[in-house]
Amino acid sequence: MKNLLADPLIRVHQVDGPPAVMSLPEVYEALAADRVAAFPALRPHQRHAWHAFLAQLGVIAMQRAGETAPPRTAAEWCAVLRNLTPEFGGDEPWRLIVDDPAQPAFMQCPAPDGLGQYRGRLAAPDDLDILVTAKNHDVKQGVALECAPDDWIFALIDLQTMGGFLGAGNYGIARMNGGFSARPCLGLAPDAGGSEDGGGRRPPGRPGAHLFHDMRRMLAARASLLDSYEDYFDPDDGLALLWVEPWDGTRSLDLRELDPYFLEICRRVRLRSEPRGIAAWTAASKNARVAAKEAQGNLGDFWTPVSVKDAKALSLSIAGFRYDRLAKLLFDRRSFDLPPALKVGATQSGRWRVVARGVVGGQGKTDGYHERNDVVFDHRTTSALVRPEESDVLAGIMKAQLDEVSEVAKALKFGIAVAASGGKPAGELKKADRMHAGPYVRRLDETIDARFFGSLERRFLAANDAERAARRAEFAREQIDAARALLAEAVEAVPCPAVRRHRARARAFTAFNGVLRGNRSVFSDQPEIFEAQEADSAA
Repeated sequence: MKNLLADPLIRVHQVDGPPAVMSLPEVYEALAADRVAAFPALRPHQRHAWHAFLAQLGVIAMQRAGETAPPRTAAEWCAVLRNLTPEFGGDEPWRLIVDDPAQPAFMQCPAPDGLGQYRGRLAAPDDLDILVTAKNHDVKQGVALECAPDDWIFALIDLQTMGGFLGAGNYGIARMNGGFSARPCLGLAPDAGGSEDGGGRRPPGRPGAHLFHDMRRMLAARASLLDSYEDYFDPDDGLALLWVEPWDGTRSLDLRELDPYFLEICRRVRLRSEPRGIAAWTAASKNARVAAKEAQGNLGDFWTPVSVKDAKALSLSIAGFRYDRLAKLLFDRRSFDLPPALKVGATQSGRWRVVARGVVGGQGKTDGYHERNDVVFDHRTTSALVRPEESDVLAGIMKAQLDEVSEVAKALKFGIAVAASGGKPAGELKKADRMHAGPYVRRLDETIDARFFGSLERRFLAANDAERAARRAEFAREQIDAARALLAEAVEAVPCPAVRRHRARARAFTAFNGVLRGNRSVFSDQPEIFEAQEADSAA
């Protein structure tokens, strides 16, 4: 039933055509032609799982078929995909539902001893999915009772390739650092080249261009991946589609048995057809499907940054991809090694969009989904990431900007604390006075976040020192103007006796300017930053 290789199961919004429902090979054909605008059933947190699944599957199929370039037509894709499972004449590994439990089904391992251990029943695909919230607030569960086959397809892929540890018997994937982590994505996609909207953002590129860019680079990088991880993987005939292998929940697969781009599963699940529709039945396992605990997620995943200090895969924090966190991932080579998805050759021109996605893992829950794709760089910047001298320059600019941001935030905090105190000297400020700054600093961060990477690139690409200084001053003035506006708002809003309001206002701006213009300020070497700005006394 419901064969992904032959049946139209996946809903697609096309760029220049009506909505369609396609088989998996037809999806590949449409993506290769860059005709796909979106997959309407794909939920935001499932985007990387779907992208990675298509990329890994496509590369494995091409490599096993001896192809050096991706197929173009659905018929060709069907042939190379079916070639991965020649022993299954009924396409069982590609069917959503297979009645015989001893046979595999799509993303569902065979159960040679039957389904006696499969006691958990889930009636909706969103119950099967990976997002778990303590009070069921972020994404409601159990709402997709009226669902289509692609709802189950995306939920299965997300669970089996992204799932974390969820209590005894529910182990997580191999490509993450520990059971309470999650698999992140950090890469580059060709930019769509569209015009900016009112907020300075460009529309995201189409999924086809991103997918086939990654697939070509993954195919070319396979040999170097095997060299880098010579203690892992079978270079010739490793297991690739792990859902094809029987699993009773006890035996773990050794990494040396696997293809370097293996598509894993982490849970025992079987879909069954019932009078009211499809339902998922689940069973616990005594061990993880892949014995990879010692690797700590460092398996050469194409999209995963790895810590330089301890060689562990990135675990995304609740801060997500805020500008300071993303900047360090991109530019600080002392902290993280770039994943292959961030390494674009110098000959690849155009503009490139940073794609950052990830779920924050937690103990028995998830702490939110984070994504950003609003950072776009020129090819001169992206190619510099892999050149040591130029990447050091980028890292230096990043550190300088973070120091400047910190200085402006410090000035804003101090000014607000003085205002809240009624204008007292620094030595008499109390903790309660300083607590009022939090909401205003967060708003300043939002302003900086939208400008940080554009400023960094302009400084990097500046033709000479004079232009670089001008770019620095431009970014500093934008920050200072935003902070001054927030201070003006704060001095009227923070609690302060009315009789002291005038004094508090004046001294708050004096304190703010004093931090920025002081001898210890990071701006002390470029006083011209303040030439066009009045020392606002709020008079």
